[in-house]
Amino acid sequence: MEDEQLIRKIITGNDQALRILIERYKHHVFKITYSVVHDQQEAEDLAQDTFIKMVDALPSYQFQGFKTWLSRIALHKAIDFKRKKARRREELTIAEHEFHLSIGESSEDVLLKKEKVDLIRQSVQQMPEKLQLTVKCFYLEGLSYTQIAERLEIEEKTVEMRLYRARKWLKSKWKEEDM
Repeated sequence: MEDEQLIRKIITGNDQALRILIERYKHHVFKITYSVVHDQQEAEDLAQDTFIKMVDALPSYQFQGFKTWLSRIALHKAIDFKRKKARRREELTIAEHEFHLSIGESSEDVLLKKEKVDLIRQSVQQMPEKLQLTVKCFYLEGLSYTQIAERLEIEEKTVEMRLYRARKWLKSKWKEEDM
């Protein structure tokens, strides 16, 4: 069955056609995302995100070169992810630097705060990636639920749930380490 026929069926709600189309292009999309991020797990997640975006954008598809159109979606998803990751790294470095420039504190206070921040940072880095992203956006960048939802392309309720899960994860982690 041709791509265009499958697309028409998907637009009318045919899940079997969607499965066929995803199966047909999943390796191609993975190769594109992997070529940008060079990490298998992240590339797989981005491939999934690509297909979600594809389904959302199909009603506006012009029926002119589906493979190229899908490839562009995958490439943009991967590039955006890589940019966001680099920006987060840079922002964490700046925040850490500003923290060390605190004025009016004794060197002992600064050292204790640094140890606490390092402990928190290590714990956050052990969280699942999706929780990490949400925590960093909320606590380090000071973004609102709405801003985080827009940046991560998720619902506000999902942001709220991820922050809840992250707090719960941190509490359980710290209790385990206290024992």
